[in-house]
Amino acid sequence: MNRDSFAHSAWTLLIAGYLLLGGVPATAQTMVRSFDGDKGPGLAVCEANTTHCGRQSETNVGASGQQVVQITWQNLAVYDKSGKLLRSTPLTAFIRNAGLDPMPPAAKKGASRGPYEPHVVYDEFIGRWIIGVTGKADCLMVSATSDALGAWGGVYPSCLEGGPCLDNDPGTKLGYDKNGVYFCAAHANDDNPETAPHTAWDCFALRSDEAKAIARRTPPAHLNRVHNIPLDVVPAVDNNPNKAPNAPAFFLTKSCDHNGPLNACQKSDNFPFTWLVNTFSWNGPAGTYNASGAQQAIKTDVGSKANKWLFNTPCCGLDLGAPQAGTDIRVRVGTMHRLMNVMQAGSHLHAVLGSGPCTKDCGSQGSDTNNIMIYVDLDCSDPAACVVAHTAKISGADVNPAWGTVGVDTQGNVGIIAASVTAKTYPSVLMWWRKKTDAPNVFSGSVTVAAGTAPYTCMKDRTMDKGQNYLVLFGSSVGMLTARDPLDGTKLWTSQQYANDARPCVYSTRIVEYQIAPAPGKPTAKAAPRR
Repeated sequence: MNRDSFAHSAWTLLIAGYLLLGGVPATAQTMVRSFDGDKGPGLAVCEANTTHCGRQSETNVGASGQQVVQITWQNLAVYDKSGKLLRSTPLTAFIRNAGLDPMPPAAKKGASRGPYEPHVVYDEFIGRWIIGVTGKADCLMVSATSDALGAWGGVYPSCLEGGPCLDNDPGTKLGYDKNGVYFCAAHANDDNPETAPHTAWDCFALRSDEAKAIARRTPPAHLNRVHNIPLDVVPAVDNNPNKAPNAPAFFLTKSCDHNGPLNACQKSDNFPFTWLVNTFSWNGPAGTYNASGAQQAIKTDVGSKANKWLFNTPCCGLDLGAPQAGTDIRVRVGTMHRLMNVMQAGSHLHAVLGSGPCTKDCGSQGSDTNNIMIYVDLDCSDPAACVVAHTAKISGADVNPAWGTVGVDTQGNVGIIAASVTAKTYPSVLMWWRKKTDAPNVFSGSVTVAAGTAPYTCMKDRTMDKGQNYLVLFGSSVGMLTARDPLDGTKLWTSQQYANDARPCVYSTRIVEYQIAPAPGKPTAKAAPRR
């Protein structure tokens, strides 16, 4: 693995003057560590058509305080906390070593080339790494110890208890809290009235001890499976060590036009979406979904008395291709319409949604020319009646954000890191943030975390405009995560894709540890000299 940017392992971003949003005076934000991770395999490998290819990395990262694990469709890489690569394993081999089949059903066109859409988390409550990925079916794998270099075991959760197996592009999602592990995946031909027709998710709630036993390849005795959860639902990660045994776990997504086309969740015009919340409450080894009421549809303005935001098809055109500097090959950003992750802090849920620009009849949202992100802080003090506490639009004439992932530190400061690409910029990684003491509904930023140095190109497998322009996939098709460091809750880890290599199909990924503000009474982390 090429890690030519490790020289930037720790540096400080200083922002001068006034920032993009809200005219907030500049402050210093610290990148504690920033180094390159996995890279794409190159054009020859992609043209051979024997792998999932290298068009999009699907990068995710988890952190234990001692190790950092990055997973892409291609490799599982383990680093020490300083960023030194300890081992990289092809994901197909890793899944087989855990006792599962990495190859999706051949019946799905192209899927038999290998695993895809992976996620990794470190569950500090059981001291185990957990991975969800699409293989023969929905794969759930757990490490035998806190050392990611050790043994792993896995199961196919949906195939237990008679199934049905979720093996048709299940798009797995992971969350956890002190009480359990939560795993969701797509179930074709299911239905939920608040989402696109004939497509919904199943979710599983596994007790922590039963999830831990998966490392021994012991199937969980209690799946706590539910059907018909809305499309693209994301289980929250809750790092609260004092969470009550019967306090609910939360699952969040946005609504879609049920009367629209099958792809209405991705392609809509001025759709006034709502936030959809489901819960799971434990009662011994089992429990109940939405124990205190039905699925919640929550209006998006502060106080949830009205809908503020309009979802629009991501820019630009029917192919959802955004321009990039240096080439006429465009970057497809269509998959940015999902929530990438959900973080719970106390009784609040934090998330950020990507959307295309509203260009007319936009109301208080205002019009834009580039893609936007919509941040939400949901107050779920009453688990049956969540309400929007804070919300903000993140946008700008010189940014085109996609795949934003949100992090919340132990002080309640919020960071968002996303990719961005415009006709004047290469695919890069940017950051926005708000401190807990900042004015409500306002973010500072953006600042550049990793600047692209070349356009990103790959196979010309999707011809547009009579062969004059081409489209390349990029980023993540399901979601990128942000992890709070278990040993220092003021630090947050994430990973994003950007363009740092001119060779076709050689994507670059950047792994970042950042700090929005130091703990009270402690200095900001020192920035190592640039080497």
